[in-house]
Amino acid sequence: MRVMSEYRKQAAFLKALMMYEENTEHHFLAERLDHAEKNEHCILCACQLVGLIAMVGMAGLGYSAVLLPEFFDHSPHVVIGFFSALGLGSLLCLVAFVGLWLWYRHALNRVHDECRRAVTRMLDCRLKTSTTTFYRVPLERPDLRKHALSGRGH
Repeated sequence: MRVMSEYRKQAAFLKALMMYEENTEHHFLAERLDHAEKNEHCILCACQLVGLIAMVGMAGLGYSAVLLPEFFDHSPHVVIGFFSALGLGSLLCLVAFVGLWLWYRHALNRVHDECRRAVTRMLDCRLKTSTTTFYRVPLERPDLRKHALSGRGH
């Protein structure tokens, strides 16, 4: 069973609200929201994969330091070069992917804001009551006051 984060729950709720009215604006926003979520999810998976590869590269470099006696000598070993390149390349890619993920998350947040505005407009239109005229209600009726005063005198 997949546990949804609070962010994902809010996004799902927003999508459900968007489906209450079928118009072109909501359909277009729903497509943009799906596309932005897919992009964000894809780059997040790429970050996880590159992070895992970077950890493998660093672990291989650490094991090479322990297991290879010529590690601290100036003679380069193929295994050391491989794990160094793997770790450094993965870390550089991870930095780039995290920056790209932040950019995609910002784009997704902008689409969420547009959806919230569209849902707010929809709810305003649906929940707005007809124009109500407020009439002034007198706190004291002058004709009752006359009757009350004239009734006391008798």
